[in-house]
Amino acid sequence: TPAPQHPSTLGPSERLLILAGRTSQALARLYFDVAPLIAHDPRIAVAYALIPGSRFEPGAPVFARRVGIDLHPWDTAKVLRPNLIVTSSPDPCLYEAGAPVLSLPHGAGHNRLRAELSGVSGLSPEQILGPQGQVPSFLALPGPAAAKRLAIDCPTATGNAEVIGDLCLDRLRRSAHLREDYRRAFGVGPDRRLVVISSSWDRSALTRKSTTLPEQLLGELPMDEFKLAFVPHPNDEVGEAPHPVESLRPYVDNGLIMIPPEEGWRALVLAADCLIGDHGSVTFTAAAMGVPVLLASFGFAGMPPDVPLARFGRIAPRFEPNAPAAPQIRAAIEAGPVGFDFADALAEPEPGAPFLLAEAVYRLIGLDALELVEPEPLPLPAPVPEHRDTRAWRCRTRPTTAGAAWERRPASVPEPGEGHLAADVTCRDGRLRSAANVLVRHRGTVDPAMARQTLRAMLEAHPVCTVASARVGAGEVMIAVRDGTVLRVGARPAQLDLIPSAVYERLAEQGSDAPGLSAAETLVYLQRRFEPGPAFITAEDAA
Repeated sequence: TPAPQHPSTLGPSERLLILAGRTSQALARLYFDVAPLIAHDPRIAVAYALIPGSRFEPGAPVFARRVGIDLHPWDTAKVLRPNLIVTSSPDPCLYEAGAPVLSLPHGAGHNRLRAELSGVSGLSPEQILGPQGQVPSFLALPGPAAAKRLAIDCPTATGNAEVIGDLCLDRLRRSAHLREDYRRAFGVGPDRRLVVISSSWDRSALTRKSTTLPEQLLGELPMDEFKLAFVPHPNDEVGEAPHPVESLRPYVDNGLIMIPPEEGWRALVLAADCLIGDHGSVTFTAAAMGVPVLLASFGFAGMPPDVPLARFGRIAPRFEPNAPAAPQIRAAIEAGPVGFDFADALAEPEPGAPFLLAEAVYRLIGLDALELVEPEPLPLPAPVPEHRDTRAWRCRTRPTTAGAAWERRPASVPEPGEGHLAADVTCRDGRLRSAANVLVRHRGTVDPAMARQTLRAMLEAHPVCTVASARVGAGEVMIAVRDGTVLRVGARPAQLDLIPSAVYERLAEQGSDAPGLSAAETLVYLQRRFEPGPAFITAEDAA
């Protein structure tokens, strides 16, 4: 990002823009959605400024360092005599620079009440009016509901207000065709349903009401049907509490998807099959995009009853944390999007929010636009570096007319649970590997000539383990049992992680006095447990 330039260094056709925000999420809106609209124009220099006064202010410099921008204190930026200030955190101090002010929201509309404000946040006179009653030169509103609210809270600003839609929603719609790409980036296959948990930050937020919901659902939802992601609010990074990723480290290390706080949540929204949330902007935006939503909490007390968010909260289906989660999620997905008219809150006027905002910027700085650039689709996301796929799970079966129904659930902590514990040898938690009844080495293949030695080493290093398995081909595993039996099984790739568990269950059924497993008997048993059954099974020389 170019350093701010003094007016004496700018040519007659050049302009200085200051993008000013108070928190990390306010700066994120400016950095990801506003700055790219004028980045192609060499006549416009851009600087970022931090507006003081928020208790979440410490998160803003952290965001700036992550994305690589210079963030200047307001007292430094205001003396540069900029040509325009664009803000997602309206504040009277912005008029101190003597430049036009363009204000836009950094969330999904204007809905929240704060004790120190006479109206809703973002439209209150205490925020948008200057010391001498100045009003923003352009007030970008996301929908008609905001215009109606502005007329109530600060009627003197209505003359410069315009409904342009929502930059975030616009970019989501322009990126929706990449849904399958985003799902692949998160490791979500066509046979999985991605469930996203999202929380706001105040006392009524989901994570304040259901403090362990991510951990609870990760251990409860069947891992072969669901993948789970968690999006905490950026404000949760600020303060004395452990960072969300660190506090959930065992779960992030065993399948829980989390994304970097500066960006990635929008790709999760597009990839999601269902979202469990609260009154936060992520929940409202996801519902507007047609994602089935369940509310685990909702802060009605913090908003007027007639705003769109409150109306949405009254009709959206609820999630009950104390009831089984999977049936609730399946029912929500089957029911589809929440039946709510979002146009009042998040309008979509032509030619779109980015173009309407860019036109306002050029008009206020007195330049003809070189061209109006369509926003790029959202980039492919990456989870936080700490994330790993599920490497330890509890497995159980129940007989059915077609054989058996298998259910695996992530086991992120070494606590007793239903079924037996299985783990991949790459699981980083040694406690889980040591407690596992079944150990597998299925990530990559082992040379069949070395497989016996590998399996013996796995059993020797893990005394609790009864069954060890190594992949020896695309559709083959070699299994060693502690009693010395070695089997080679060919089956469909999707069944390979379950075959060792079936062998373990067969041993458990036989009891300690059984002579062991034979290839023929085990093949019959596995064919009853799988549909279709394994292609072949042979006994290997254990020596």
